[in-house]
Amino acid sequence: MKRVFQRFCEGLKNVEDAIKKKGYAFMWSEHLGYILTCPSNLGTGLRAGVHVKIPLASKHPKFEAVLEKMRLQKRGTGGVDTASTDGTFDISNTDRLGYSEVRLVQNVVDGVELLVKMEKALMAGKSVDDILPKGI
Repeated sequence: MKRVFQRFCEGLKNVEDAIKKKGYAFMWSEHLGYILTCPSNLGTGLRAGVHVKIPLASKHPKFEAVLEKMRLQKRGTGGVDTASTDGTFDISNTDRLGYSEVRLVQNVVDGVELLVKMEKALMAGKSVDDILPKGI
């Protein structure tokens, strides 16, 4: 994930440099951050997603609460509004506004790490109650 983020930043810098050479710039507001075509992506506009197969964790009664508490969302691997057919999900950050790119990516890393721990515990027939975030 770290290397993917580094490559993303390098590519973005190259694109930004190329458009600046032509006298253009990305639209940016002190109040809103970067202005994009989709209002849900105001701010950094960064959506960091990871495909992870977690069939047991995704069936756990507290799965949705874990995602909400960790500020994550799930999609099927086919994109927006698709369902998972085999327990494989695209897990990504819910927030786009008010946080740095580094914070958004780290949130996904932390959340996916927890989901994988849950999956491994459930595969071993163990409870996950002791690893769930507080308040769930």
